[in-house]
Amino acid sequence: MSVPGHATPRHDAVHPASSGFTLVEMLIVVALITILASIAVPKAMSAKISASESAALSTLRTISTAQLQFRSQQIVDRDRDGQGEYAWLGEMCGSRVVTGGTELLRPALVPLSLAVDAAGQADKSGYLFAVHLPDAAGIGLTETAGNFASVTADLAELHWTAIAWPVRAGISGTHTYFVNHQGELRKNRSAGYSGTTRVPPAGAALLGSASPAHIVGTGIATNVAGADGEIWYPVQ
Repeated sequence: MSVPGHATPRHDAVHPASSGFTLVEMLIVVALITILASIAVPKAMSAKISASESAALSTLRTISTAQLQFRSQQIVDRDRDGQGEYAWLGEMCGSRVVTGGTELLRPALVPLSLAVDAAGQADKSGYLFAVHLPDAAGIGLTETAGNFASVTADLAELHWTAIAWPVRAGISGTHTYFVNHQGELRKNRSAGYSGTTRVPPAGAALLGSASPAHIVGTGIATNVAGADGEIWYPVQ
């Protein structure tokens, strides 16, 4: 019997379905996420590598232009013969006093981010950069305190090299890049130069060198092996 004013409970009412995912549904979701990640992650890494390599090439072009300016302005002239010489990165970015001077270069010719560490290398956007100047034997010296006095003026008026290689090969970049006083960029991806574990020699992409460390060569390798034994290709 029903009581006036009170609703009679319905025993046949349908209860709402319990919320949440079943095990099968969870497995499907996980599988979809895995598939999407397998597509997205390589694309993201490829885009990052491409950006790092483009930045490395732009930096080498900046260094090449700065070297021409530095030499033409005769900022350094070790033997006082009226011929300007090429520079270290530290001199061009204003992180250390120019050779034979007492002041930092102002305005700087390259960004301060290219200041080198104790090993003579600059770390920028996933790449390491090094500039080399010649000693009396034509060997390319790295930019370390112990090498500053060994640069030979007459050869430094004519020769320099700069190399950019990945901090982590295959992760931050795949190519190694080379340029010298001739201003022609070269690239290589088979040598596996990477970080401080495999550092490219100063004259890696040169022809006719007595050794890979020599930077007073006869030219730059073009679709042939350079002094390091690796094939170097023009940068388009």
